[in-house]
Parts: sequence; structure tokens; C-alpha cells
Amino acid sequence: MKKAKLLLIMLTGSMFAFQSCKDDNKEDEMVMAKQEFVTEAASSNMLEVQAGAMAQQKADNEAVEHYGEHMVTDHTKATVELAAIVNNKDLNMPTQLMEKHQQMLNSIANLTGAAFDKAFMNMMVTSHEQTVALFEKASIQVNDNELRAFAKAKLPTLKAHLEEAKELNATVNP
Repeated sequence: MKKAKLLLIMLTGSMFAFQSCKDDNKEDEMVMAKQEFVTEAASSNMLEVQAGAMAQQKADNEAVEHYGEHMVTDHTKATVELAAIVNNKDLNMPTQLMEKHQQMLNSIANLTGAAFDKAFMNMMVTSHEQTVALFEKASIQVNDNELRAFAKAKLPTLKAHLEEAKELNATVNP
């Protein structure tokens, strides 16, 4: 009987001790690192600017060309705004595209005309889906108030870009 009580006390105590341990990995997953967001957001902006410039030169469809112009304007502005925030912090703005963004850009680099329009608009849908997801996550999880506010402020524009890309994509890729 004494052994049973002792065992019960030990088990109860170990249950409380086990429950009080926090899951550090879960907590880490809930916070996005500042530099991670800056690197991904800046690279995404560079992709949109460079791809948009290509569209201005290579697009066959006037609406695709105009969309490219829009990407250059909006994403250049976003890059300047992000750089202003980063300059006040111990963070680095990347000067080159991330590998995944470079691959996306390379996939359209040698195309022209209607083939370019189709590939460009497919890429714009994909890249904006990824960017919207990044900014939604950052608007909640990035561990910096200014960067979180930047992400929240840019979301409506990014979502509008995505919707426009989907509409144009349906036109050039019926």
C-alpha cells in the first residue's frame, strides 16, 4: 500500500513537472526573424522589378507590358521604404536575388512575345502568392514593430497585384 501511494505521488509530481516544460521549438516557429523577412522581401522586390523591366521590353500584350511597368514602380517604391527601415537597424539589405528568385527570372529571360507573356504572367501569379504569404506571416510574426507595420501596410497592394496577375494570366493563358 505504501509503495502504491509513493508511486502515485511520484507519478503526479512528474506529470506537473512535465507539463511545466515549455516547447521552445513551438515558440521559435511563432517568431519570424527580422533578417529572414528583410532578405526574402527585398529579393522578392528585386525579382518583381527585374521581371517587370523585362516585360516592358519583351511583352507582346500591351496589358502585360503595363503590368510590368506597374511592378517596376510599386516594387521600387517598396524597396526604398524597406531600405529606410533597415538603415536604422542592424540588418542587411541583400544586393542579389535569392536562388529561388534567380531561377524564376532565368526561366523567362530568353523568351519573347506571346511565350514571354504566358511565362511572365504565370511567374507573377506564383511569385505574388509566395510574397502575399510571406507578408501575411511577417505582419503577425516578425519580431520587429516597424517591419511588422511595413508588412501590414504592403499587403493590400500585394493582394491587388496578385488579383491583377490572375486576371491577366487567364487572358494570356486561356
